[in-house]
Amino acid sequence: MKLLILPVLLTGSLVLGMQTATAASNNFPYCENGAASDSDGDGYGWENDATCLVSASASYTITVRNLSYQQVLSPVIAVTHNKNIALLSAGEPASAGLTAIAEGGDTSVLQAALEAASDVSGIATSSGPVPPATAVTFEVSGSDAYVSLTSMLVNTNDALMVVDTAALPAHSGDYVKYYARSWDAGTETNDEMCSHIPGPACGGTGGSPDDSGEGFVHIHRGLQGVGDLDAAAQSWTDPVAVVTIVRN
Repeated sequence: MKLLILPVLLTGSLVLGMQTATAASNNFPYCENGAASDSDGDGYGWENDATCLVSASASYTITVRNLSYQQVLSPVIAVTHNKNIALLSAGEPASAGLTAIAEGGDTSVLQAALEAASDVSGIATSSGPVPPATAVTFEVSGSDAYVSLTSMLVNTNDALMVVDTAALPAHSGDYVKYYARSWDAGTETNDEMCSHIPGPACGGTGGSPDDSGEGFVHIHRGLQGVGDLDAAAQSWTDPVAVVTIVRN
């Protein structure tokens, strides 16, 4: 495996490493937009005034390790896609799919939306929650250049772990590593009351259709100790998870 340390910042994630090779063996770069760049289906596309190579479908092994002290991550959904897809837009309202994950860990709404998107080539969801100091490993396939993934911090009102539009390794055996930030979906007020928090610290109910929250996605401020949760024990600082992706 090859790893190159690069000081790059992506929306929603800190990049620790990227693949060393960004072009195919014939020296053409891989198309950022995947098959959408290939109008005649011959495997070659056209982007940025140059020929690019459409990557064949590949499988990737994703490992997500929870770095928090007492936050549990809900099952993680991952999607491979081209540059036209993003899970979140900071400063704007969260999508219905993100809202369902942020408030209750429900991935079904986002998955349905992604399955209907032509810019997506693969979707996968991990099994079970991810407690602190543990990791979950699962596989996703795809023919595009990017991956995004998210899950809920379940001992919160509407916090998300997100890696958004991160580059996938281009060659078999290469890997990338990202540190994930936590985001506030802005869809539910952070009252920190157990009746509104579905995680094991509370056992409440996820989802708050009558509460519009702050109204926009923003960097999470952590727990403030204003409700039932113990902020000293259950709050966190970023990064909340580390994500390793290997091209098989």
